[in-house]
Amino acid sequence: MKKILVFVLIFGLIGAFIIPLFFSDDTTDEIKFQFQFNENLLVTSGQSVTIPFEIINAVQSIDLLVNGERLKTWNNPKGIIKFKFDTKNRLLGSYSLELVAKLSDGAEFRDERLMIILSDIIPEKWDVKILNSYPHLETSFTQGLAFDLGKLYEGTGDPNQTGATKIAEIDLESGQMKRNLGLAAPYFGEGITIFGDDLYQLTWKNQKCLVYDKKTFASKKEFTYTGEGWGLCNDGKNLIMSDGSQRLYFRDPKTFQLIKTIEVYSDQGQINYLNELEYIEGLIYANIWMSNSIAVIDPLSGKIKAIINADELVSLQKQGLNGNVLNGIAYNSTNKKLYLTGKYWSKLFEVQISK
Repeated sequence: MKKILVFVLIFGLIGAFIIPLFFSDDTTDEIKFQFQFNENLLVTSGQSVTIPFEIINAVQSIDLLVNGERLKTWNNPKGIIKFKFDTKNRLLGSYSLELVAKLSDGAEFRDERLMIILSDIIPEKWDVKILNSYPHLETSFTQGLAFDLGKLYEGTGDPNQTGATKIAEIDLESGQMKRNLGLAAPYFGEGITIFGDDLYQLTWKNQKCLVYDKKTFASKKEFTYTGEGWGLCNDGKNLIMSDGSQRLYFRDPKTFQLIKTIEVYSDQGQINYLNELEYIEGLIYANIWMSNSIAVIDPLSGKIKAIINADELVSLQKQGLNGNVLNGIAYNSTNKKLYLTGKYWSKLFEVQISK
């Protein structure tokens, strides 16, 4: 009998240590908190949005961060918490939402989501009316188009790597190049703009912005940047650059240093593939690559104010050529005339916008 009692005591002591290992109340590996939504959080610019999350198991504190910025800390939080976030002074685009919880032993746990701020403007639908047409070289893979003091300039690309990249002054009536400067492969020219006495030319993947004297095309300097170069224009103060995404980059003309970035959104979502750019009376006009549309963008907010339908122009061009898409916007501020063309197009169109 004594042996049995000893065995029971020993077994009990062992069980007291072993059983808790399998049936522990330690919830370290359990979910202690979480956002109360699984998908991205969509919100319209200017509105307030409630960010809800739930404390499931005890934590010592929890922080809410937006793009790494700590908005609030709760100590010993419990239950469901709803935080009201005002988007009034926030730019359009995606923001990281992060909950960071700390336990009493110093351990940290995180839960992450995305919040996307959409435009509060429904874009207007504009059309183009053809007023006139002029010849355009079908050998020109148009990447940039710009007027300066009544003179038309064009920048071309080189999709076949044959040394076709050029900057040129164009005779409007004939479509011929009055003077030009070529770049050897592997340079692939992109957008151009004229700022003061300088002509700026982006390159696609060469990560260089080349600067020329606009009167002589003599090379003056070059800048480097990270990523791709697509479209380029200026607002009289800054260079404005696209890279094929939904982002526009404002740069210092003297140093090419980045000043600010905006993201371009409609009320439905981001507008990708922003290509050739033109700044026209306070708004940015942007070709949307591989489409017949031009986005009209507020440069302060990135909101799409209108979408221009250029189907009529595209229908007048030869179909089936490699890359012969709508691309090229030039505004002659001296006579208030607007011109559109495309890659390898045979015509340059003077158009009027119908709102």
